[in-house]
Amino acid sequence: MKPILKNKGTRIVTGIMLILAAAGIAIAWLYYTNINKSVDPRIKHARLMYGRYNTYAADNDHEKVLLLLDSISEVYASVPHYRNSYEMGVIQNNRASVFLSMALLGKDQEEFRHNFFALAELYLVEGIDYYTNWMRLFGSKTEQELMLVVEKEFSLDEALKNDRNLHAIIRNRVNEMRTAQIETPRRLSVSYTNLGIIRRHQDQLEEAYDYYAKALELWEENHAAKNNMKILFGQPPEEQSFFRKLFPPDRN
Repeated sequence: MKPILKNKGTRIVTGIMLILAAAGIAIAWLYYTNINKSVDPRIKHARLMYGRYNTYAADNDHEKVLLLLDSISEVYASVPHYRNSYEMGVIQNNRASVFLSMALLGKDQEEFRHNFFALAELYLVEGIDYYTNWMRLFGSKTEQELMLVVEKEFSLDEALKNDRNLHAIIRNRVNEMRTAQIETPRRLSVSYTNLGIIRRHQDQLEEAYDYYAKALELWEENHAAKNNMKILFGQPPEEQSFFRKLFPPDRN
């Protein structure tokens, strides 16, 4: 009898585990289905393309990254709401990162380094303009004010006004903009840090200092800006603790 009881108990536990697994799958399916429905269909393809960005960047495949960013930019630029959005700033900052990386890796090719630094600076300045202008327009708006803006723009768009998920799409966009109000100063801080790196490698140390100082003014926990400031004064960079990497300071 004992083996029978044991088998019966095993079957019960297995059954419970299968039920829990099925419930988890169902919840996950509902969750991601709802998220998918709330993504603006006009720029959904750009979001999907961004999924390849990290892979190309990790492989240092600069050509593929730049071509991918061109395609993503075309999608956002085709929709008036996103044409001057913070997302365009992100794209320009990513382009700048590619050329900055190429400049820093090409130590034995001074002419190429000069050109790559110049291109990185160009895209950083353009990205800063996008970020700054977006924050000027939307950075201090309340959730209700953002809702009014997005509802007006999205409801009048022919591609969306008959979409049965329009309310979820509008709600999701407002949430994205609310997050961007917090995140964009950090993005600006990263851009100024990168400008400081360019100036340091061009031996324009006073300007480099000013950019690092601006970066820390925008985001005092910018570890890269802190370390570059240390390097500027001939001090060793500070290694970020494993615990701090896992649990960074509150970005708010």
